[in-house]
Amino acid sequence: MSAPEYRECGCRKLLADQETWQIILDPAFCNDPGAANSLAHLLFVLKKAVASGPEGSMRVINTLQDGIRMVWPYTEEHKLAYALYEIYLSGDLKPWDEPRQLLEGALERSKAEHKGKSPKATGRKSVSRNHGVAQTRT
Repeated sequence: MSAPEYRECGCRKLLADQETWQIILDPAFCNDPGAANSLAHLLFVLKKAVASGPEGSMRVINTLQDGIRMVWPYTEEHKLAYALYEIYLSGDLKPWDEPRQLLEGALERSKAEHKGKSPKATGRKSVSRNHGVAQTRT
C-alpha cells in the first residue's frame, strides 16, 4: 500500500497529518529504503514505550529531545549560526550583531511574549518558513 492510499488515521487527532509526514519523508527517504526502515523501527519502539506507561513516556520524551539535538547539525539554522560564529571570531561584527547578543535578545523577547499568553493561545499552528510544514507551538 502506498502512503497516499492509506487513510486510516483520518478520524483521529494527530500531531502530524499525512501531508506533513509526506513533506518530511519523501525527500529524506525516496532513494533510501534502508533509512526509512530504520525510522520505522524507531517509531515502533517509541510507540511501544508510550503505551507502556509513564516511565516509558518519559523515556520517549528524553529520546525525542536527544533526537532534536542530533538533528541540529543538519539544519540551515546550524549552518547560519556557524557562519555567524566564524565572522564573530574574526572580530568583524558590531556588538549588537554578535551571536550572544542576538540569541539572548531573541530568547528574552520569546519569554516575554509567552508570559502574556494564556495556555489556550499557545496551541495555534504556524508554518515553517523553510519547509512549509505545519507545526503546533507549545
